Amino acid sequence: MILNRRKAFVLIFTVWVLGFLTVLVVGLAAGIRQKIVLLEKLDQRSRIRYLLEAAVKYSDSYIGSQFNSSSQYTVGIKMNLHNNPNIFSQFVLAGDTASISYTLPDQGEIFGVVDEERKINLNTTNVSILTRLIEKVLLFKSDHAQKLASDILDWRQFGQSQVSGFFSDEYYNNLEYPYVKKDANYETLDELLLVKGVTKEMYEKLINYVTIYGEGKVNINTAPMQVLYALGLEESLIEKILEVRQGKDKTEATADDYVFLKTFDVATEITTIVRLESTEVHAIDLLNKQNFLTTTSSYFSIEAQARLAHSLFSKKIRAVISLRENKIMYWRE
Repeated sequence: MILNRRKAFVLIFTVWVLGFLTVLVVGLAAGIRQKIVLLEKLDQRSRIRYLLEAAVKYSDSYIGSQFNSSSQYTVGIKMNLHNNPNIFSQFVLAGDTASISYTLPDQGEIFGVVDEERKINLNTTNVSILTRLIEKVLLFKSDHAQKLASDILDWRQFGQSQVSGFFSDEYYNNLEYPYVKKDANYETLDELLLVKGVTKEMYEKLINYVTIYGEGKVNINTAPMQVLYALGLEESLIEKILEVRQGKDKTEATADDYVFLKTFDVATEITTIVRLESTEVHAIDLLNKQNFLTTTSSYFSIEAQARLAHSLFSKKIRAVISLRENKIMYWRE
């Protein structure tokens, strides 16, 4: 009887030890698996980061190579930068792929980079130009558009608003989570999300037409209809500018585009292709006198998307590069 008890005790003890060891092994295995998964994720993040950096740096180098011999836009440069699937549709690094593209409402996805100086500069513009841009882009009525334009410009103006004569500090100080108004130039477009009245939806629409880079002049060779309207041009004149600029195929950044070389020749060159009224010639001349136009650019934004091979892991970034300063000015993942 005693022997049987001992055997039973040994059996129970053995089972208990085996159970304990099983739990221990399972726990260790789970811990190792978690570490493996974590290492895989870290590896994926590193790979996709290197891929995006490589795509942006290659694009930066390619943009610079286009302007090596001249600082002037040409038809070739316009095509190569803004509509070039051969260069921008696929970057491959160790089997992983990335692409650089942007979207136009009437054309869809286009492989290339975006000219930042085709946009309205928030650090140099005035309330009337910004009001017209908001009217066209956000479809606001004039009073509402002017109020939002005033708030956007007030963010960068020290103390009293130049437009409406009010002090805005009270609004920001009385928020649930208060913060101080900038009272200085925008350093990133993301600051728009801090401005009174600007929502995420408004921001996503406006960033296609506003910038903080460059001297504030707008490139007449790349400016979209909304920006030309914001500068004060009538829609009939804008249609003529785009008709000349786009060529017979009515598409931007293709072989039959027309490129303006000097801003003071724009009106004269347009009249060789389409008829301009005297008031339209005056409108273009006025923009030149106000020093609002340029025919080339030094700042470009790059929107890159990357996906890892045999994985659903992907990431998007937006960067802005400067040819003038030869560096990346902005990077957002």
